[in-house]
Amino acid sequence: MTTPGGSSGPTTSFPAGGATTGPTERLTAAFAAFGTGYTFDTTITVAGKVATHAHGRTLGDASDFEVESNGATITYRTIPPRSWVLEPGKSWVAVDTGAPDGDPLDALRHPTAVVDRGDGHLEATYPAAALGLAGSDTVTVVLTLAADGALEAIYSAKTANGSATSATKLTPAPSQPPIVAP
Repeated sequence: MTTPGGSSGPTTSFPAGGATTGPTERLTAAFAAFGTGYTFDTTITVAGKVATHAHGRTLGDASDFEVESNGATITYRTIPPRSWVLEPGKSWVAVDTGAPDGDPLDALRHPTAVVDRGDGHLEATYPAAALGLAGSDTVTVVLTLAADGALEAIYSAKTANGSATSATKLTPAPSQPPIVAP
């Protein structure tokens, strides 16, 4: 696993019971800024080419987002406990299972360690599975916290098709229209 830059500065692990200090507090405060709603934009590149682009919004437990891959765009809407899928040229279809989770922030909420690089970035370590990746290696995610509350998360991994990079920008959006059933 590779990430931009190198690690320096103090490391803070998440102790049992959830108490946090140092860079972990900064990350926890950043997550709190997303409160009840946010927008997100994720681009995954493999061998330097865009493989998948997802963008959308989350409000409370509901999410509405589009995933573009292989020349097709599919829209997903989830209002627990229900989910729907919209394919180009078709009507909304309710699904019982198989709709992807529309909450990219959820995967980032539980790092096993956080390092303050001292250059305005944090590095957080996650089990690969927490980020939807195969293998047992840990993944280091570089997190940039912006003054407006936005959070950028970038990580890279090796794949059979070349190096893959995931870049996600999350922006607080507590005041947005409700997400309603289609």
